[in-house]
Amino acid sequence: IIARPKQLLETITRWWPLLLTPLLAMASTLWSSVPEISLRYAAQLMFTIFTGVFLARLMSPRSWLISFFLSTFVFCLASIASRRMGISDVGMVLVGLTGSKNAMSHEAQLLLVSALAVLLIGNISGWLRIAALAALPVAAVLVVITNSATGALLAVAGGALLVVLWFSERLTPGGRLSALLITALVLAPLLLLAPEIGVLRDHFLYETLNKDPTLTGRTLLWARADDLIAHKPFLGYGYQAIWMGDSSDTIGLMRLTGIEDGRTFHFHNSFRQVAVDTGLLGLAIFAGTLIYTTLRGLGQALMRPDGATSFFYVSFLLAFATAFTDTVIEPFLIQTVMLYSCCVYAQWRPQTVHEERFAPAPRSFAATAGRPA
Repeated sequence: IIARPKQLLETITRWWPLLLTPLLAMASTLWSSVPEISLRYAAQLMFTIFTGVFLARLMSPRSWLISFFLSTFVFCLASIASRRMGISDVGMVLVGLTGSKNAMSHEAQLLLVSALAVLLIGNISGWLRIAALAALPVAAVLVVITNSATGALLAVAGGALLVVLWFSERLTPGGRLSALLITALVLAPLLLLAPEIGVLRDHFLYETLNKDPTLTGRTLLWARADDLIAHKPFLGYGYQAIWMGDSSDTIGLMRLTGIEDGRTFHFHNSFRQVAVDTGLLGLAIFAGTLIYTTLRGLGQALMRPDGATSFFYVSFLLAFATAFTDTVIEPFLIQTVMLYSCCVYAQWRPQTVHEERFAPAPRSFAATAGRPA
């Protein structure tokens, strides 16, 4: 930030819509019951989101992907070396430097998808290819031993989507659009089987994966969040005021969840968490950002697919799906940084992607960075 003041100002002036969510969180200090807490954590959220946006402004998708893959690989190897274990429903499992089996599984899923993406982008150095090939089995083993069904499902889905988008690069834009429409037409009749599919889904979740029908208490939390939203629908209670305040609502939630420190907990649903903190106004901004990015990313995948931007679109879709059962927007959370970088890369300029792929080797990093539209 200090070294790039010009890019800093450009980012603020051109990409301010992506900062509306943290700005509203900071504004919620005005009506929060614990304004000092809301201001502190909203400022941290602003820094986290701005970091994701600013990184995407300074780095090309390819550079971001390679940096992310290497750092995640190092982190996972360090977690293995730490041999730190944690309790799960099947006994002790590796939690590594994260301290949580779900978080460790998520890191492994990110490593697997990013390593596969590095292999698929092509035109990489030999040592990087070797590192990516070595990372794939490491990530797969971590996904298995952490015993997280969600992490395993996301790893499989992410890998499959990446391969599909990689194959689609060989088609023309018309061919990709035709393939999408044909797939939609083939799958449309499945809507008539929605009740049966729901039964199969429940059987898979509760019988095959041995999931708790309450999703480990999530449904109880969601019901409580819905009740809180109904009482203060428009602006909410203030950022983090419910989990770290001292009101009767906070005390009730502490007793319901059996925790003593609200900093370590949330509603396990990003949309409900945003709505409780900043009301339906904040929910509209956050959901609108995700929907807009989904459509822009889909257009990019149809008209100008690229290995690196495909990775970010897949990562965005996985984060979007995860948002319904976990948090993807929180201070100092890697998912939050990545989510907002994905929002920027969904609007990457077509000519920049083309030039980055086919231009001769540049003499400096600045020559390849390019800029989002």
